[in-house]
Amino acid sequence: MPIEVHIQNKSFLVPEPGDPCELWVGYFNSLKADLGTNNARTIWLVTWKTNGSSSCTTNGKFNAWLVKNKIDVSSAATRAIADASQIGSNFMGLGKNFSKIASIALPATLTMILVIIGLVLWNTAKKADITDIADYPPMGKSIGSGIKFLKT
Repeated sequence: MPIEVHIQNKSFLVPEPGDPCELWVGYFNSLKADLGTNNARTIWLVTWKTNGSSSCTTNGKFNAWLVKNKIDVSSAATRAIADASQIGSNFMGLGKNFSKIASIALPATLTMILVIIGLVLWNTAKKADITDIADYPPMGKSIGSGIKFLKT
């Protein structure tokens, strides 16, 4: 059951330990809007110590929000975990960008290879002679030799 805090004739609902990090951000924003940044930071920290969610301290975005608002709630160990998860998401972002590049580069490369193969076949076909074609089947070799003999 959520805890309700009354400050200056205003009520604020304090998020519970299992609540998402976004609720803690919203709670701070409502405190800041009504009480000012310094008072909001102090009250937020007091309520965080009793109700804070440890899973939020391993969230890279939440930690970036904490730094932006000059709030320090995490230990060195949880900060290291959050930094590692942020690095992992950056690698995933690299993978997304790489897949976009590959979706364009791969078809372009395959098209270029097909064009080169087509040009090689075209140039070979332009230089081909009837005797070249006749040399492939076994019977054609003997006929090809006869055609070459007749040409000379």
